[in-house]
Amino acid sequence: MSQEPQRPRIPEIIHRPDLVTATKKGSLALIAAVGWLVWLYMITPLFALLAWWFGYQRLDAFVLSDPVRTLQTLIIYAMIIAAGGIMFILWAVYNWLRFRDHDRRGAAPPATPAAMGEAFAIPTQLVLDAQAGKILAFSFDDHGQIIDIETSSLLAGTPDTPSEISNLEPQESNT
Repeated sequence: MSQEPQRPRIPEIIHRPDLVTATKKGSLALIAAVGWLVWLYMITPLFALLAWWFGYQRLDAFVLSDPVRTLQTLIIYAMIIAAGGIMFILWAVYNWLRFRDHDRRGAAPPATPAAMGEAFAIPTQLVLDAQAGKILAFSFDDHGQIIDIETSSLLAGTPDTPSEISNLEPQESNT
C-alpha cells in the first residue's frame, strides 16, 4: 500500500482581499469601529488625568474667553505651515532642476538560471527543466522552500527537459 508524500497544508485564501464578500468586509469594519470607540471611551479619562497632573486646564477656558488671542495663535500656526510648505516646494523644484536630465535608474539585468537557482536554493538544472516544461507542479517543504519541480508537456510524446530535447534526433520527412 503506497502512500503519497504529504504536502504542507495550503490555506484556501492566502491573501486575497478581493475574494472577501462585501458583507464580511462591512461586519469586520463595524467590529473594528466599535473596538476603537470602546478603547477611546476607556482611555480618555486616563488622558484627562495625565493632562490634569501636568497642569493643563480645559481648552474652552482659553479659546472661548479670548477669541482675539486664539485668532493670533491660529495666524502664527498658518504662517509656520505655509513656510514649511514653501520650503518643501523650493526643495522639490531644486531637485527637479538638478536631476531632470540625469536618469540614473536603469532596467535590472535579466536573471540567469544560475541566479534563480541560487535565489530559490535549488539546482540550476531544475530551473532549466522548469523553464522548458509546459505544466509545472512545485513541491515545498514545511518552511516553504522548493524541494522539487515536476514538469510535463502539453502533448504526449514531447520532451519535458532541455536534456531530452537535445537528445532527439532529427526525423526525415517523406515529402
